[in-house]
Amino acid sequence: MGHRVAGFSVGLTVVVVLLSSTQTSTQSGSCLVSTISGSIQGSDRGASCVFLGVPYATPPLGTLRWRPPQPLAPWASTLNATAEPPACSLVSVNPPVGAIVGSEDCLKLNIWTPDPAPSGSAPVIVWLHPGSFIAVSANFAPSRGQNLAERTGAIVVTPNYRLGPFGFLAHRALTAEDPAYPSSGNLGLLDQRAALAWVRDHISAFGGDPDNVTIAGTSAGGLSAGLHLVSPGSLGLFGRAIVQSGPASFRWKTLLEAEAQGDALAARLGCTDESQALSCLRAKSQSDVLRALPIGLDQIAEGPRVQWGPVVDGVELPDQPRALYEAGAFARVPLIIGTNRDEGWPFVDRSFPTGVSAEQFDAVLTTEFGSVEAAVRSMYPVPPAATPELALLARKETLAALVGDLDFVCETRRMARAVERTGTPVFVYSFEYESGPVAGTRVIHGLETNFVFGNNFGPPSNHLLNDADRALFHSMSGYWTRFAVNGHPNTDDLNVVHWPAFKHPTGGGRGSDKHLVLDQTIREGLRLREAFCDFWEPYDLRSVTGAVAASMP
Repeated sequence: MGHRVAGFSVGLTVVVVLLSSTQTSTQSGSCLVSTISGSIQGSDRGASCVFLGVPYATPPLGTLRWRPPQPLAPWASTLNATAEPPACSLVSVNPPVGAIVGSEDCLKLNIWTPDPAPSGSAPVIVWLHPGSFIAVSANFAPSRGQNLAERTGAIVVTPNYRLGPFGFLAHRALTAEDPAYPSSGNLGLLDQRAALAWVRDHISAFGGDPDNVTIAGTSAGGLSAGLHLVSPGSLGLFGRAIVQSGPASFRWKTLLEAEAQGDALAARLGCTDESQALSCLRAKSQSDVLRALPIGLDQIAEGPRVQWGPVVDGVELPDQPRALYEAGAFARVPLIIGTNRDEGWPFVDRSFPTGVSAEQFDAVLTTEFGSVEAAVRSMYPVPPAATPELALLARKETLAALVGDLDFVCETRRMARAVERTGTPVFVYSFEYESGPVAGTRVIHGLETNFVFGNNFGPPSNHLLNDADRALFHSMSGYWTRFAVNGHPNTDDLNVVHWPAFKHPTGGGRGSDKHLVLDQTIREGLRLREAFCDFWEPYDLRSVTGAVAASMP
């Protein structure tokens, strides 16, 4: 049995609260909603309402720091939900870089609804934000839900969740603190689950269908969605899943590995007496905790470094996700999963902005792949180049292709095949649309989000969506929302390109491994990067952008 926190599911048991089943939408034209927790005043955006900073759990402060999220008591007066909530505590990666921003009092979410309110049957998309589990927030501009809600009638919910050491600290004292819940390191995932439980119990007041919830996200948000699929405590809180650029089937950090990093943080903070470790850690300031183990930007071939994220703890994640997917031990709900054409480029560019030397290229392959280095080198040969400058670029392009295949495209295929083997509907896409003002000819990691939600791009490009961009938004929002409604993205409209369900019959076959190409012209694709993914298929590796070598057991 799992550990129960009233109203929330945080362990192996789903705690059902039947409070919203008979609740009807009471949203007025002034964006005032009456819920079982109290009235909420949102902001009128014309064709939509937005409710910002709605709390879904008790602030995890004081003795609640590093504890599972606790339910929030109802409020007596109308909640003013018209200002964006603070981000969860983080070290800023934007100017001023290194500043401590956000708050520990951050377990809040934003909701966008059509106006007038739906009748109570609108699909609900709970979008988990990206940011490598250390950054960003529910306010992430590319995924603000106004345009999507107004165009499609869907309700969009974006929750904050604890980040970095506040969300993913594992420590032996934390693991032992509650004998009924022998785990630590996954509080960020528990926060996401608490937000899903809040949606289940409250969303009908906004016109949403609590029995038609889609969990979705890109990058760390996509990884989170994929982990909830294999986390027993999350079963029943969603009926569909969308995983964008975040296949979760690589090898994750174990509890012992995560506890070792927790020991390092405690030692840096002077909390080495295990009998007093938790009280000592909980007494430290937000800034002290965040600065104890500095985090650099994700790098490649830099050796072991600090990295926060979900942990295979034996409770929330009973085993490595790949093993769970291959055993069929996942929530068998319809799935959209896909990647962008040039996923690996920003990770390599961040590490090697001026190009990759021969020595750097060799170091990456040796460090990351060990005994299989020769096979990897043979699969990814660097093409000849006419000048030293072009050689730097050629090695960079080759490394970017390797990272994109290993961490994204081929793990996506692995997950899709595992899901398809159980007869569960799965739809695979490849996003290949170039946005010159934003990323030139590269279709980089995260680019697709603005086209799902129909939002303009902020700095540095400040690109306003043009007619072609908006046409793609109309197509993608249609696919995504039809999937949220029906569990499949298609329509009887003959003007809409049919998205073939992913199939991988034993032994292959001419019609296997189909996907949808999202580009200026939307079309059917077949066997994406097949030779490269066949090469990676036998290996069980960690992320090449992770904190340790990909080949580490």
